[in-house]
Amino acid sequence: MIATAPKIIVLCNNRMAIPALQSLGSLNMLCAIGVPKNNQEVIEICSAIATALKIPLLLLSKDILDKSLSELIGNTKANYVFTMTFPWKISQKMIADFPNTFYNFHYGLLPEMRGADPVFECLRQGVKETGITIHKIEKDIDTGSILLKKQIPVEATTTHGFLCTSLSYLGAHILPETISLLQSGVNGIPQDSNKVNYYKRPGIKDVCLNWHNQDAKSAQSLIRACNPWNKGAYTQWKGWNIRIIEASAIDLPTETENNPGTILSIDENNGLIIQCNNNTQLRADIIYTDEGYMSGHRLLAFGVKKGEHFVSL
Repeated sequence: MIATAPKIIVLCNNRMAIPALQSLGSLNMLCAIGVPKNNQEVIEICSAIATALKIPLLLLSKDILDKSLSELIGNTKANYVFTMTFPWKISQKMIADFPNTFYNFHYGLLPEMRGADPVFECLRQGVKETGITIHKIEKDIDTGSILLKKQIPVEATTTHGFLCTSLSYLGAHILPETISLLQSGVNGIPQDSNKVNYYKRPGIKDVCLNWHNQDAKSAQSLIRACNPWNKGAYTQWKGWNIRIIEASAIDLPTETENNPGTILSIDENNGLIIQCNNNTQLRADIIYTDEGYMSGHRLLAFGVKKGEHFVSL
């Protein structure tokens, strides 16, 4: 049990923080919310929460972040500041001025999955387990001592959006344990430097399918990692951008050897089936183009034919 309810500020930039905000509010611990001033979608949600709880919502600018946070901590007399999907570093000055105050909710396992989007990376790699790591904020990103780590399984059909939702509710669920550890004076465990991996935010090359290098399962993993935030993983046909949103690795024995990217089938009965690396096959169940969302075989109406090729990007 938590003896005395602490006052907590949450800095966030994504819907993943919302269940935790609601949970802290119900526990009477949330004393303020900070959001980057250009994130209108999250501002609207957080504004409703702040209004209901009668607490301040601060719209933050990167260039005056230290000043804004110092004033907010002083005015609210906050005990802790939790960052949840917050895009900016907490400065060394703030860490020094307010020791044992700043903690980050990292929606991935540390130190193996450091970086801006561990949800994308764990799905792309097809790992079987992920979770949340709560760590002390230090000078370098994702490096602080680990206060608490909780794992959840990653199912074969999990998408980026579904996993974000699962992790957001996990974050809310582990708040009482986290706060209890903090109030008990637990310092956390240093991260194992031998297990460190850092992944940059995914760029355009990271969200493109390469039929020559990817087998069906790895292509399927990338597609799940891009659903829904990127509206799928990219491929091309005659210069036309096509994004595959949902796909299934299948076993389709063929009498002849086909180059990766070859369209093996495109009809309503069998769907859109594509040859991948290592003699594996992928059925593109749902796709997105500028013309709309549709079943894979609907590309037939645009002139895509069996035997033609998607380009490896």
